[in-house]
Amino acid sequence: MSKRAAVEAVVLKFIEALNIDDASNVPLSKDVKYYTMFSPNPTCGEPDVRDLIEQIAPFMKNETYDKMIIEGDSVAVMASIDSVNGIRIKGAFFFELDGDEIKSIRAVFDTRQMFAGKDS
Repeated sequence: MSKRAAVEAVVLKFIEALNIDDASNVPLSKDVKYYTMFSPNPTCGEPDVRDLIEQIAPFMKNETYDKMIIEGDSVAVMASIDSVNGIRIKGAFFFELDGDEIKSIRAVFDTRQMFAGKDS
């Protein structure tokens, strides 16, 4: 398997985890960090990041990627998600890998449309 194919396989395991609500097969480094738009601070450490993935996955359906750009151990993914309220949102994930493990995930999605028309 080429280096590029190996990197893509790691990222696809993350996307699959969101679709099946099970992060047990996502190859995470022990000191992985997951930056989301819901918190100013990253979630840190393999157990906590794995737990976060499993907590958010049920709220996202049909996670797909439209484009993946791989440069060495850095990956940018343009993604689409069907939220549980039926709204399709687009955004991006940025990954940094260390060998065959994810060491950093940054998720950037504009979630305002998920709450459009909702009273505060």
